[in-house]
Amino acid sequence: MSKHHDQVCIPHRLWIGRAVDSAARQYDLAGLPEVVQAQRRHYRLLRRYGPAVIAACYERCSTFWHSLFQRGYRLSDRAERLRQMSPNDRQVRPWEPQRYAAVYPQIVEAMSLYASSHWRSLALGEEEQMRLFKAEFHRRLPQERSLRTTARHWFLTEMIMTAWRIELAIKSAEINENQRDLPGVE
Repeated sequence: MSKHHDQVCIPHRLWIGRAVDSAARQYDLAGLPEVVQAQRRHYRLLRRYGPAVIAACYERCSTFWHSLFQRGYRLSDRAERLRQMSPNDRQVRPWEPQRYAAVYPQIVEAMSLYASSHWRSLALGEEEQMRLFKAEFHRRLPQERSLRTTARHWFLTEMIMTAWRIELAIKSAEINENQRDLPGVE
């Protein structure tokens, strides 16, 4: 099981990713086809962009989503998935697999945006280019409700910083790969 790329066992429809440290903690996704579909999309992104880009995107987009939810960013799809996963209105604790599985489709959607060098360059570009990136982000991942005024500036800054972090991680992975290819370097 890869740390970044294997979150769902597709044939068995089980969450095997984050917060799963034993077979007993795997979560049945039979009623959540969008989570299973997100894993398929994750694999397509991996084939298209390569492991260095997608690993960087997965790490940074996961962190970004965690921060977004802490600041009140809400997606109706995620809330509905959590309701489906927690029978009898039981609260899902932050460290439970269900919480990670519920947001996984949004993480993969954000990964697809940030993995594209075109969209990443817009996020890092001038003000008008950044507006285009932000509009595309909201089109793909619409909010259930607007962020509070104090979080709006943070959100814009964090969108840009996420693009920078991904860009730096990709460049670092490329440098490491090139160094391994040098004669005499192990």
